[in-house]
Amino acid sequence: MKAKNTPKRQQVPKKASSNQVSAQNKNPLVVLLKNETSLVLFILLVTFLCFLPTLRADFIPSWDDNAYITDNLMIRSISLTSLKQMFTSQVGGTYVPLPLLSYAIEYKIWGLNPLAFHITNLLLHLACVFLVFRILCSLKLDVLYAAAGALIYGIHPMGVESVAWVTERKDLLYGVFYFGSLLLYLHYVRFEKHKKILFAGSLALFVLALFSKIQAVSLPLVLLAVDYFYKRPLNLKLFFEKVPYFLLSLIFGVAGIFVLQSVGALKVNEIYTLTERFFFGIYSLSSYFLKFFAPTNMSALYPYPVRSGTTLPLIYYLSPVFILLIGFAVYRTANKTRAVAFGALFFLFSIVFMLQIFGAGAGFLADRYIKVPYLGLVFLVGWALQQNQEKWKKATMLVWFIFVVFSMFLMVLTYSRCKIWKNGGTLWTDVIEKYPGKEARPYSCRAVYYRSKGETDKTLADLNMTLAIDNRDADMTLMRGNIYFGKGKDDSAYSDYIRVLNLKTDNSLAYGNLGAIFVRRNQLDSAVTFLTKSLKLDSSFAASYANRAVAYRGLGKTLESIEDFKRYLIYKPNDEKVFTSIAIAYQSLGRYEASIEWLNKAIAMKPDFGNYYSFRSETYNLLGNKAKALADALKARALGTAISPDYIKSLQ
Repeated sequence: MKAKNTPKRQQVPKKASSNQVSAQNKNPLVVLLKNETSLVLFILLVTFLCFLPTLRADFIPSWDDNAYITDNLMIRSISLTSLKQMFTSQVGGTYVPLPLLSYAIEYKIWGLNPLAFHITNLLLHLACVFLVFRILCSLKLDVLYAAAGALIYGIHPMGVESVAWVTERKDLLYGVFYFGSLLLYLHYVRFEKHKKILFAGSLALFVLALFSKIQAVSLPLVLLAVDYFYKRPLNLKLFFEKVPYFLLSLIFGVAGIFVLQSVGALKVNEIYTLTERFFFGIYSLSSYFLKFFAPTNMSALYPYPVRSGTTLPLIYYLSPVFILLIGFAVYRTANKTRAVAFGALFFLFSIVFMLQIFGAGAGFLADRYIKVPYLGLVFLVGWALQQNQEKWKKATMLVWFIFVVFSMFLMVLTYSRCKIWKNGGTLWTDVIEKYPGKEARPYSCRAVYYRSKGETDKTLADLNMTLAIDNRDADMTLMRGNIYFGKGKDDSAYSDYIRVLNLKTDNSLAYGNLGAIFVRRNQLDSAVTFLTKSLKLDSSFAASYANRAVAYRGLGKTLESIEDFKRYLIYKPNDEKVFTSIAIAYQSLGRYEASIEWLNKAIAMKPDFGNYYSFRSETYNLLGNKAKALADALKARALGTAISPDYIKSLQ
């Protein structure tokens, strides 16, 4: 009889010593990866550091910051009148009352300090990052993978435009309210308690998102994608639940179209055919998807590639094929998981209205349009990482290594991209380097920046380039004419002003500046004719009053000259040189008391200017008041004005 094998004794695994457990728990990396608060703080800190250069950026008046902020009188006060204006007016073809209100609050506290506005933008971006993290957690991702997705969202360079450009406060505010509304809806779907409160809160935040930017109209479609993800049954309850959302989207969407139409922002639909715009839209959809993984060649402006009626580059015709392949790949996953389809639908639904198939504005592609849509793609990143951990553990180290390298790549790009947005000079130089000679606007915008810095030669060079590309730009032609006028090149200025009037017959500034040229040429009758036309078009154009006053004086029409100088002072009340001009005019009429009255005003404005005392001395002398004439003569001499000794002797 064979002896039975003695069964092997099972080895009981040794318990880790208390020291080992303690050491493991104290490992900073373990603490970071398991602690939600630590993860969130880490993500926010990294995002903040990536966007730090934006805090040193200026306003960009050449790219809408003037219309929304620096020149916008609506934000200069917070009152019932200004609030009414904000909620009943459009700015730059957009209805954005809440961003305007935020600007007004900042202006009241800090004035036009760009740092304050950039700090607010960055804080709002951090709020978006936090909400993305919470949303990803609500979409069944563990905290580590939700944090990975939120990190990519926070540091992605395609988000720089929305943060670095103060005007795009509307992107950030709409993002905060949109994500907040979505998060409450997710809680409404997932939990049984407080459903009415959660639904009402989601709807209220949706309204705030719409008051921030019209792009929020996509939310009802995204909510349908959420219903699909959570396998909610398609029934009447689901339909009626979405009615308020769709109704709000319809109201704001239609209103937005009327606003765009009123400012001429829809003319691109007349320039390009529907077929051309379809290919532009599909190409832009492909670009947004690819730029998530390879965010290169970013630009503040993406010009249309060709003029209407011209064959598009081959890549545009291939874009639908690419999108169909992506769509087919997503469809193939639907039987196994709804996650991929949900992420893709979120991306598509939230960007579909920005694909410019129904065109608006100068470009068909914009980095800022992805502020919300990229949440769908970062969800897929987090989901893929989680799937890898659960099903393919052997590849974990490699996958996380790739993730870290990709994250560092994004961080470097974002930090560098933020520097591009420092000012109008750096921004438009970047666009011009990427699209040289393709579009007039980058050159004209950079010209505006150079003009503000007093760099006349650079301004003129960019204006010449602008008008070589688009010779029908009346504003830039006028600016070039003004530069020529300032340089004393009256013939060149005259040609530009005439060209402006051929383009825009109601341009008061062109008429006024032509009048000024005729004043310099001493063609005074022509000067009066053009200056009068200028003032009929714009009665508040102060310079035309001053120039016409000079022309009237040269024509011997002294009283008319005085009246025009006085009209000028209504708009420029502190111009002491005009006080003196009026005084000279009154003296020529023998009205010495009136002359002295105006000289007194000039001296009050500029008490250290000897010439004013000298002239008042002459006027007092004409009045026979030698004592005051002598006192003024001595004061003028003390201030450095040359006074004839014989004149002083005649007063003693």
